[in-house]
Amino acid sequence: MFKRFSHPFLSIKDQKGFTLIEMAIVLIIIGIIIGAVVKGKDIVRSAEQKKLYAEFVREWQIAFNNYYDRTGWILGDDASDTNAVREGHCNPAATEANIVAQLTNVGLNPPSQGSTGSTLVRTYTDSSGAQRTLTVAFDWRAGRGNYIRVAGVPNDLGMAWDRIVDGSMDGTAGDALYTSNYNGGGPAVAAWPPATTAPTGNAAFLLLMQF
Repeated sequence: MFKRFSHPFLSIKDQKGFTLIEMAIVLIIIGIIIGAVVKGKDIVRSAEQKKLYAEFVREWQIAFNNYYDRTGWILGDDASDTNAVREGHCNPAATEANIVAQLTNVGLNPPSQGSTGSTLVRTYTDSSGAQRTLTVAFDWRAGRGNYIRVAGVPNDLGMAWDRIVDGSMDGTAGDALYTSNYNGGGPAVAAWPPATTAPTGNAAFLLLMQF
């Protein structure tokens, strides 16, 4: 009779699977890796938000203050290159060319241009992956005074900027504010909507100036 051939690597006795403990360890390791990746993305996004504030909004705040220190005038007070008409408050009709000329005419440099080729415009990819266009303007309202208005700011970025400026992100107090309608009287401010909510057309981040 022929002997049945049995290969040792195919024997049932030698075929071993993962134990429950081994599988649990593998799942724990996978969870740690996923958590590290998510945390890493959050750290990168936070750094990007801080950099954008420092190199965009903060730079315009410094330019505004430097212009006042040098001239005693308000940057963008007049929608002209010379700022000849001075009422003491920003005119939102002042264009980028007006603002840049007002600075350079008194020996000050405007903030650098971003990838958009504009000193007043930047782009940002929000937490949902949508690209947003951020636009700076200088504005004024009775009762609020002069402020930098940044339109197009997604809520996650606005919350981060509010936290940088005021130490909290309520949107209603301090120097950093949120409004759902910058064309409205006041304009009225409110708490930040959820970060996942897309910004409305007239929503803006407001940074109050000292004068």
